[in-house]
Amino acid sequence: MTTAPIEKDRQRVTPSDEPQRSSQGVREPSKPGFRPAMVEHYRVAKTAATRRLTDALVKKARSATQRRLARGTVRTLWASTPILTLPLLARCDRLLGFRSSSLVFNTYYVTRSFDLNLILFEGALRLTRSRPSLALFRWLVFAWALLRFDVFNYFYDRGLLLSDQRYGINPDELDLLSRSGKRLYTYAYGADVRSRELTLALGTPNLCQECPQPGRFCVCTTEMLDSSLKRLAGRATAQIAMGDMTAYVPGCRDIHYWPLDTTKFIANPPTFRLGETLRIAHAPNHSHFKGTGHLLQAIDRLIAEGEKIELVSIQGVSNKRVLELFSTCHLVADQFVAGFHGYTALEAMAMSRPVLCYLRDDHMMIDPTTCPIIRTSPDEIYGTLRNCLHGTIDLEAIGRSGRRYVERYYSIEAVAARLGRLYLETANFPGELNARLAKRIDTLVNEHHVLQGCSKPPVGSP
Repeated sequence: MTTAPIEKDRQRVTPSDEPQRSSQGVREPSKPGFRPAMVEHYRVAKTAATRRLTDALVKKARSATQRRLARGTVRTLWASTPILTLPLLARCDRLLGFRSSSLVFNTYYVTRSFDLNLILFEGALRLTRSRPSLALFRWLVFAWALLRFDVFNYFYDRGLLLSDQRYGINPDELDLLSRSGKRLYTYAYGADVRSRELTLALGTPNLCQECPQPGRFCVCTTEMLDSSLKRLAGRATAQIAMGDMTAYVPGCRDIHYWPLDTTKFIANPPTFRLGETLRIAHAPNHSHFKGTGHLLQAIDRLIAEGEKIELVSIQGVSNKRVLELFSTCHLVADQFVAGFHGYTALEAMAMSRPVLCYLRDDHMMIDPTTCPIIRTSPDEIYGTLRNCLHGTIDLEAIGRSGRRYVERYYSIEAVAARLGRLYLETANFPGELNARLAKRIDTLVNEHHVLQGCSKPPVGSP
């Protein structure tokens, strides 16, 4: 008897009919669309879990702030752009009775003296080139800060979370700060708000005329500036700027917020005698933004005429080294194109060093009637230096006036009084807390003989 080959009785099984296996060896149904459905289910579940955790964090953070405000134990944070004044601003808040800290993730060569410097953690994560890991680290820091602090002070370029664009605070961060009942104040340092279109409209000279790479150093585009500012609407307690920076932030409060610890500056007015070599200090971070070329032309012309004059320029060094240079010179050349003095000018005045600077108009000074800065446009540098060489300008007297000016308007006590007034007007603190704050402001003004400066309404207001 013959039989058919056993193979003929077997059903042919194609690869598509075989049960599928996952990478872990687990059999999965072969239904069409199973994998996309699972991915979508996981995504929805993850989103829901994240939302629940976020809501719980917001609820706890809001409750913590309400509790601290009721007790009068306000905590403030200054972060995270590593500006030289950040730890000093935290000290200003401490004078107001607040618990305050400065926090940064990276630093510039100027200084690394911040209360919370997370550069080692940030640097290690950046070396991995894993943006998700870095983003998670920032979220953990932000969650901690949300629970710990009540008032957040940022510059316009960034907060604690990674930004979604080159300049601007992350919208998710703004939303969570608002939902948690936090007070948010934004401040300008220059590049974070400076757009090319608005700068060129200021007239000549200006910072954008000699910029070697538009788009590299500042916000630059009007679109990016608008995006950075519009997201703050209804979320920022107040937006602050000063000097030339007010032109870029519509509706901002014009408040000078550069504090100096004047006790750390030795006031030693220069003594210049006719026939000596006039030494001029200049410390540009970027020479094209300081009008250094105009200064060099004037000095070269004076040297060609036989005058004894020397430019001592320094760049890319610590703030301590810059101040050491200032102490060896007769006067300091700040800048000649921006139209507003820099922080360097205030440091020089604290040392009783006369300052040359181009100031666009009286609004660039907190007190135009007593400001001792030698106002010098690019075309006036040659004549001003010549007057210094010939004794027409009393450098020693101007140096002494400079010290008095910064003590009166830019000491930690003076800036603290201005910030205190800002909080009183905008923070909506409980009445008892406001009463204590007002008393501290009066004490600062009366005991330290400082002035808060002229009260200026928000820029653009009627």
